[in-house]
Amino acid sequence: MKLTIYLAGPGRDKKYRKEVIDKYGKYAVFIDPMNITFNEVFENIGEELSDIFIVRRDKKMIEQCDILVAKVEHLPKGQIMIGTLMEILYAHTKGIPVFTINSDNTLLQNPWIKFHSNGLFNSIDECFGYIFKHKIDE
Repeated sequence: MKLTIYLAGPGRDKKYRKEVIDKYGKYAVFIDPMNITFNEVFENIGEELSDIFIVRRDKKMIEQCDILVAKVEHLPKGQIMIGTLMEILYAHTKGIPVFTINSDNTLLQNPWIKFHSNGLFNSIDECFGYIFKHKIDE
């Protein structure tokens, strides 16, 4: 049976999501919360309801996964990854293993990220190599 893995990370980082799905899609089922954009939701149901919809939808998707993989990176000045950090915390509180990727290792030293992650990695390949080698399926 394939693992179901939720892909958390910057919404604009389509390259990360595509790389993971292209390389590892035959080994796992991936849940990509960015399969619908905030603008699409906003246009269909309005701002107030779209915020509620997105958070509830993402929480439901996280609850359906075996593992959450989060790519955390420094964003341009003035931007922060609140959604990704909240997804990490939510998965952790639900007992879902969290594996965090940061290419330059700086964010992996943050005590909050270390505490709420089951594994810390510097690359996508290192992370998924570990997952599939150890057949993590909690």
